[in-house]
Amino acid sequence: MEWKYQTIQRDGFDFLIAQNKTIGPNLYWLGSALYYPRVIPEEMASQYHITVVDHRGFANRIDPTSENESTYDLDLVLDDFYFFQNQLEIPACTILGHSGHGYMALTYAKKYPNSVNTLVMVATGPNHGVPLLERETYFVSFATEERKEKHRQLQNKFQNLIESHPEGLPNFFNLFCVSQDALGFYDLKMDSTHLWDGVRTNKLAFDYLFGKVFVEINVENYLSTLKLPIQLILGKYDFQVAPYYTWDTIIERFPGVKRTVLDQCGHLPFFEDPIRFMQVLDSE
Repeated sequence: MEWKYQTIQRDGFDFLIAQNKTIGPNLYWLGSALYYPRVIPEEMASQYHITVVDHRGFANRIDPTSENESTYDLDLVLDDFYFFQNQLEIPACTILGHSGHGYMALTYAKKYPNSVNTLVMVATGPNHGVPLLERETYFVSFATEERKEKHRQLQNKFQNLIESHPEGLPNFFNLFCVSQDALGFYDLKMDSTHLWDGVRTNKLAFDYLFGKVFVEINVENYLSTLKLPIQLILGKYDFQVAPYYTWDTIIERFPGVKRTVLDQCGHLPFFEDPIRFMQVLDSE
């Protein structure tokens, strides 16, 4: 699939934007405009007109002044997305957030309800706080010995990289994500190194948003106000975020949230089982 890239400058950042050329329903995808087109399957790209936008954690910061946590305030991130949607003349459409970006999609749908007609959260846990602690228990009880051994090998390799760079490991975030492959992919042969090639990250953005804001986020406060279809698509073999069953009590209180767990998928179900993922997405 061919993607068209452009850069939009805003508030001290250069944001990368990726769009495919398919004529179809709009799909507004939040995250990294360099990473996600590499994992979006042909089955989706041939059916939807997809726009993938950077958030401040991935954008190139060009402001010479010092950054701080307020630089990455969630409301500012949401305002960026709203600006891009209007700048690119994207009508109200399906918005998709994967992993921690699911919280961005959720909060965006609340702040700008007239810009969203369907919310899709993929591989997103209830939050990055207490529910996330359950993933270790789930991994110990459910993962095969082969998967556990692969994870040990990847962790040892990552630790050796850290120790060999006492001044700080370049591309720490990217290499950390690769070290999680046994937790994130159903296929144990998967090596995600190439998917992260060239992807830049702003460490403070992830430390603040993913390490603080999304630890404390209460998804129920948002779900209770939304009046639109909501899809929650999870992988049974996803050991990177809170397990699928940590949503049980929330789903009981919000029957309008349609949860689907894909059996032979990890953290990227759209990448590992695109046909089944599209069946779920199109069933709304």
